[in-house]
Amino acid sequence: MYRPSAPDDLRSPDRRRWLKQAGQLAIAGGLLAGGGWAVLKRKQNLWQVRRERTLMQTSVAVTCLADDVQAAGVAIEAAFARMTATAAQLTRFDAASPLARLNRDGQLAQVPAQLDAVLRQALSLSRLTDGAFDPTVLPVLRYFETLRGTATTDAHEQRVAESRDALVGYRDLALDARGARLLRPGMAVTLDGIAKGHVVDQGIAALRGAGIEYALIDAGGDIHAISGNDPARHWNVGIVDPRDVGRVAAVLQLRNAALSTSGNYRVFFSADRRLFHIVNPRTGWSPQSYSSVTVMAPRSVLADGMSTAAFSLELPRLSALMDAQDQQWLAFSRTGEQRWRSRELPLIAGTAERV
Repeated sequence: MYRPSAPDDLRSPDRRRWLKQAGQLAIAGGLLAGGGWAVLKRKQNLWQVRRERTLMQTSVAVTCLADDVQAAGVAIEAAFARMTATAAQLTRFDAASPLARLNRDGQLAQVPAQLDAVLRQALSLSRLTDGAFDPTVLPVLRYFETLRGTATTDAHEQRVAESRDALVGYRDLALDARGARLLRPGMAVTLDGIAKGHVVDQGIAALRGAGIEYALIDAGGDIHAISGNDPARHWNVGIVDPRDVGRVAAVLQLRNAALSTSGNYRVFFSADRRLFHIVNPRTGWSPQSYSSVTVMAPRSVLADGMSTAAFSLELPRLSALMDAQDQQWLAFSRTGEQRWRSRELPLIAGTAERV
């Protein structure tokens, strides 16, 4: 919804008062507390209806603003049903899922529609980013997962990771009339860096199909808002400070668009955070340039995939690629002390250098 301008210093009393007046703030890169149904009267004949559940190993909240509470509730249930069915095709953690079967057998003759769509989108992003995004990094990621809790990493871990990286290569994931095939033994696919975005897009499609004009889906670091046709209506989205996840570092306006934040501060495997859930396909190691990257795009699947890819791009290449795609972005340096952003990013609180 429309919010007035606010103080830039997020730590100031005026800023905290403004955020409180602005109502609930969606958090990109964090989790929203609560559960079950929540219904709140926002203004005359307008209700906020919200439901939160665990899906894709994260908390997913669907919020609608509507004049009919019952209709909004039905729409939210339809969105969750569609997201749940989609996620079941894309998970690597269920041994019976089609993606798990592809990884186990090296081929899948019949590729379900949702899985086919995401695999094709993943390969498209791989080509667009010159391999900075690569869905075949799972052999390396699996090795990272065995190091969970490691205090520090040294040359030995890097050598092992590099050996696993020899199995990475999106060009050896074939999608054709014969289905999906991994062309080299030992290859495996993860859609962790893009699947959640596609699932959120399916939820948004269900809400639109039910006639909902104002809604927001918040799936951890993936947020998608629909705001009707009134340009004065938008949602405020807070970006977590990677140095202090209990603090909001920036606030963006989001309307009829998607936003995704990737970071090294939620899922990491070594105490020094040098190993986390993103793999640079070129090095077989987690990229070290950033602590957080946020991307705004028309669809969540694009925002999700591009925020993952951006971690493995140097700043000039990141900026040029985002400009070419007309996507907005915000990046924090590895230490979190520097911030950079696109020129058209709708930043309403916080600061970042324009690139």
